[in-house]
Amino acid sequence: MATKATYFITADDDFIAANRAREIFEELSADVFDDMSKEIIDGTVAKVDDAVKACADAIEGAATLSMFGGKKVIWLKGVNFIGSTGAGKSESVKEALQKLYEFLEKLDSETANVVISAYPVDRRHPFFKKIQSVAECEDYKSKDPTSACVDLIARESRIKKIAIDSDAIQTLASIVAGNPRMAISELEKLAIYTNGEREISEQDVIDMVPIFGEGDFFDISNAFYSGDLDTALNALKRYFFANRKASARPIIATLQKQNSILIQIRSLMDGGVLSKSYTTKDAVESASAQFADVFEGAEDKSSYNVFSQNSWYVGSKLAPIASKTSLKKLIDIQLNLTKAFQDLMIRDSDEQVMRDFFVLSMSGNLS
Repeated sequence: MATKATYFITADDDFIAANRAREIFEELSADVFDDMSKEIIDGTVAKVDDAVKACADAIEGAATLSMFGGKKVIWLKGVNFIGSTGAGKSESVKEALQKLYEFLEKLDSETANVVISAYPVDRRHPFFKKIQSVAECEDYKSKDPTSACVDLIARESRIKKIAIDSDAIQTLASIVAGNPRMAISELEKLAIYTNGEREISEQDVIDMVPIFGEGDFFDISNAFYSGDLDTALNALKRYFFANRKASARPIIATLQKQNSILIQIRSLMDGGVLSKSYTTKDAVESASAQFADVFEGAEDKSSYNVFSQNSWYVGSKLAPIASKTSLKKLIDIQLNLTKAFQDLMIRDSDEQVMRDFFVLSMSGNLS
């Protein structure tokens, strides 16, 4: 594999950088049977002295001859001092990085390989710029965490020979909210689920992967829209029992966000744009194109724009709720949420405020 002696891996997420660096380290050291010739040095530091030592240890590790001959492979892992914050501001650290660069500049790939994974990084830093000329560099930079997660899933599935549909990759990245650790964990579970007998489909992802990022608040939201008051009140009770100091505000924020999208979906259903019986991803995307002019200039994801949501989520998760809940009921819920927030200002018990909101909003049927 080795074409250069040094591999420099950076990303906007520490897991992405470390995951890719691990792949390279394992590939470079596949033929190195002496464990003493493989070394991982922790580059995540809090002190200046530790950063200087990490650089020195990497140099020493790569420069020391293997006891049994052959090549050394060093991984300087999780470097967090290539920047203008923390230890990275120190002149001592800058000097240590300069020494490391000068060593790597002369390093022979037949003698040793050094893999460096770094997060966070200041791409204006002198070391970041200099290392580009001597190392095999990979920089996983993305303004959108979901896009970065898509790339990670695609690469990981190729490496592990997991067959997965491209739409399934996009959906998985969206469900886990761009969280790379969760994405890889769920990819491995899906591979076990399909047992390698077929390609992982988008429907597999929708059916098997839980929504990530909302935690207890999503559970409470699900219970609320189930229409079962006892289930909803029990979910609420568990939330406040687990944390006596818990606030109702995150619950209100979650419900308000979801309800505002449901109002838009139900309006589209009542207008004949979306079907009440079965809303597909394609139908949502078609409606998005139809009403694009109305939301012109609002490309960012927003609770006030149904078309900025992931289309599978709108069609598979929210549309069934909207289809059984009248527009009047959804608007009433929105008004009740406003009242609940106002009640929090004057009442002592967050739990009681939410219980009253649930009883008021869920009385009668959803229609």
